[in-house]
Amino acid sequence: MAGCDQLTSSQPMAKAPEGMDCEVSDQTDTEAAGHPQPLITVITPCLNAIATIAENLLSVLAAREALKRDGWLLEHLIIDGGSDDGTTELVAEYADRYSFCRWIANIRGGPYAAMNAGLEQASGHYTHVLNSDDLLLDSAGYAAFLQEGHRKGAKVLITSIGYFRRPDRQLKSLWLVNPVPMNTSEWKQQLLRGLHYPHPGFIAETELYRDEAFDEKYSLSADYKLMQKLLLGPARPETTLLYTQPLVAMAEGGATGSWRAILKGWKQLTAINQELGIQASSAKRYWKKARRRLLPLAEKIMIEKLEGCER
Repeated sequence: MAGCDQLTSSQPMAKAPEGMDCEVSDQTDTEAAGHPQPLITVITPCLNAIATIAENLLSVLAAREALKRDGWLLEHLIIDGGSDDGTTELVAEYADRYSFCRWIANIRGGPYAAMNAGLEQASGHYTHVLNSDDLLLDSAGYAAFLQEGHRKGAKVLITSIGYFRRPDRQLKSLWLVNPVPMNTSEWKQQLLRGLHYPHPGFIAETELYRDEAFDEKYSLSADYKLMQKLLLGPARPETTLLYTQPLVAMAEGGATGSWRAILKGWKQLTAINQELGIQASSAKRYWKKARRRLLPLAEKIMIEKLEGCER
């Protein structure tokens, strides 16, 4: 890919620090880091996520520590939709302990409204949306990927992801990103024919993210529209960086897992494709997605147990 090498990682998936009771430096992040602006803002929308969010927080904390060793900051924004299961109390306690984490409560309107609220507050050079039941797998690889993107002037970073289903800690399938064509026109044609990427593996410059924002009328597919608009618009092959190993673990199920949600999402994707001029059938997209999920992994990939997830 012109002007932008693909990165690969053979490192094992890093463990997060052991629990939320680990030692915290007396220095503030700003004092300890060599760069005053956060390199990345991670936005985590949540609603009644007490069963999963602690592990999410710990995985982001591990990435923050990896970046901090190289003088970079990470900002974590938790956007709560009105939880009543203990999530709010856990996140508030966590944010009080760690200055890099901030939380905003009672943002109504669904996950995309929460994401947009996070975008308004984001101060990082890049933004990454990581849902409350998803995890960062490799903190060292994640930190290296972000720094490489910044050094090379990348506007968009895309990583492979793995799918898992709790309580199992083994990845069941992978979504591996393929090389981007060096020719911009050829890449745009692939996108118009239906090429797309999973949102948990999508990172973009915050200004690009904020300028586009999530179209909240698409309650299940606004992330697809935002990504496709950025890739069809300001993104270019030479400013797009890929990481071929999975850096994110996405939990299966959730809001888009039921048949009713699949049908609704199908209709929304059809409308978005028509709006953007994408010549691809929604049925074909869902079939490809299902086929990827059914392919067996060539090797066993386990998710490290993050200690301290219990309150």
